[in-house]
Amino acid sequence: MPVPVRRWIRKSLRRWVPGEPVVVVTYTGYVGCLPEGPVARVRGRVLRRTVVALTGPTRSWRTFMETVAWFTTSEVPGVPVEVISEVARAHTVTDEEGYLEARVRVAPPSQARVGLKLTARRAPDTVATAYAVPAGDRPLVVSDIDDTVLITGVKERLKMVGRTLVGDPTDRQVVDGMPALLRGLAAGAPVFFVSTSPWNLYQRLVDTLAHHGVPSGPLLLTDWGFGSKQMLVRPALEYKVETIAGLLADFPGRTAVLVGDSGQHDLEAYLAIAESHPGRVRAILIREVPGLVPRDHEPDQARAAAAGVTLCVGEPAALTEVAARHGLLG
Repeated sequence: MPVPVRRWIRKSLRRWVPGEPVVVVTYTGYVGCLPEGPVARVRGRVLRRTVVALTGPTRSWRTFMETVAWFTTSEVPGVPVEVISEVARAHTVTDEEGYLEARVRVAPPSQARVGLKLTARRAPDTVATAYAVPAGDRPLVVSDIDDTVLITGVKERLKMVGRTLVGDPTDRQVVDGMPALLRGLAAGAPVFFVSTSPWNLYQRLVDTLAHHGVPSGPLLLTDWGFGSKQMLVRPALEYKVETIAGLLADFPGRTAVLVGDSGQHDLEAYLAIAESHPGRVRAILIREVPGLVPRDHEPDQARAAAAGVTLCVGEPAALTEVAARHGLLG
């Protein structure tokens, strides 16, 4: 059967019928500081039913079943959703995978988070939150998650899959020294976590980071699946460059510190951002993942120096020392 026909059948089976009950799941967003005023960026997903906490004979079994449930949700495309703030409204429609994204003007934030109401026909009203970044000239903190903050072993595929499927927040290990480094860099502001982990693991990641004392902040994840935009997973380099460029556009005039690891494409993505956004990146801090083949970073250092960016590749202690030396710790 031709691919377009299969896609049409799949969409027809999943199409939302007005009057059908749905549930709006929200992901914590952030408030951008644009010249026209503060604008909240909200994300979420519309499902036919949400995932509830499951019970099982063992913790691993319970976690596994919850993971399977999040990866087998029935998303609903084509659902109109309205996002309402104190001062404005915005309308959006869920995409082919049920995801929604909207920008809505908000009043100048007086607290660390802003609340927004999401409404959809035949769905309970939902409140989404967006982090507000304190005014000032401190750089934004952008960080990867896997093997930067949490030990994942992305180069060891079987172990990574096992941790993903059956590991709950207490099972995951944190990279020693990285939560403290992020706390010092953020100095009370949110950390922007840009990761190629799937949205299906959003709540698991939020709970895990909180359990280990990692500073909170919006998670900007990806959609794993087959669609018109990607096959299964978007390339990490492309996704991170695009997402971080969007963050810098939402905070004109603010610089950023980019934190990642040597296991995937963080360094390449961060250097590309530094070169394409002159003066916007203060430092690039890369945790060197143990066990990988050593890489010659002289060309990377040369690129960073040409862009006027401090680059450090090493263990968390070395990254912290460099951050302190350059006045980046609060």
